[in-house]
Amino acid sequence: MNDRHATRAHLVPDLPSLIDRPRPFASRRPFKLIVAACAVLATAAALLAPRTLTSLALASPAPRAASTVKEVLSRSIAARGGLAKLHAVTTRRETGLLGLGAGNEWPLTVEHKRPNRMRMEIDLQGAKLIRGFDGTAGWQKQPQAPAPEALTGDDLHNIANEADFDGSLVDTAAKGKAVLVGKESIGGAAGHDTYKVQVTLRGGDQFYFYIDAATYLPAHWEGTRLINGKPVVFESDFSDYREVGGVKYAFQILSSIKGSAQKQKIAFSKIEVNTPIDDARFSIASIPAPPAPPAAGTGPAPPPAAGAPPPPPAARPARA
Repeated sequence: MNDRHATRAHLVPDLPSLIDRPRPFASRRPFKLIVAACAVLATAAALLAPRTLTSLALASPAPRAASTVKEVLSRSIAARGGLAKLHAVTTRRETGLLGLGAGNEWPLTVEHKRPNRMRMEIDLQGAKLIRGFDGTAGWQKQPQAPAPEALTGDDLHNIANEADFDGSLVDTAAKGKAVLVGKESIGGAAGHDTYKVQVTLRGGDQFYFYIDAATYLPAHWEGTRLINGKPVVFESDFSDYREVGGVKYAFQILSSIKGSAQKQKIAFSKIEVNTPIDDARFSIASIPAPPAPPAAGTGPAPPPAAGAPPPPPAARPARA
């Protein structure tokens, strides 16, 4: 699973009004965060099996309880297909819809390439919002902007985290530190028990993963992102899990600012793995430069003023 999905819900109140009333998107900075991990987007996510977590829990007896964070993570990786199969996936393309409520759905495509390249496109009524990370530099092209812009500061930090191909539950020791906080029930009366795992990345980012105690598949995510220098807590839930290429992925992700009733829904219709994707797709140079304005004096002549005589015919070339 990837950490990028949590920040996407930050734009729930603004996106419909932006589409209804077109204006320069650069003036609406919060819109830039619709995909910041989200989390990281995107993305988007690498998870579970062809049935819901609830049906999986009912279909099989609960395994022996895990006692250490190493055991929880090991079982989680095995439940998703195993480390060898996870590492064998080198590219991933996720296609589906981003929804902010009835009547507000837009086509979404997220492309990933190992180890940390990502490109996300949202088709907003014919205009596209595009974000990318080429392994070093992050960038975005807003629908009404003439050219893409480089991401800096918090935006660059967030998209770099989103672009981690496997997410922080895979090869965790190389990326930071994990701690088993304990067991916690989520989902209210119809919920289920989970292992709550705290992951702290080497860069200081801290996330909480709730791993189903029966299936050992991630069920919930919470994390803090810096948005314009201020910490904002996001959360994501995962469902509709299916297997692709021997690895289990979540085909539905619900994200929001923690405590908000407004949810952002990502529903993937297709996830493809190991499809060739050129490195150039993730570069800012993949966005064509806007056409240059015509040079002074080279454009068409203005029409004659009303009542003015027509211009004289052009001189003919002399005959030889």
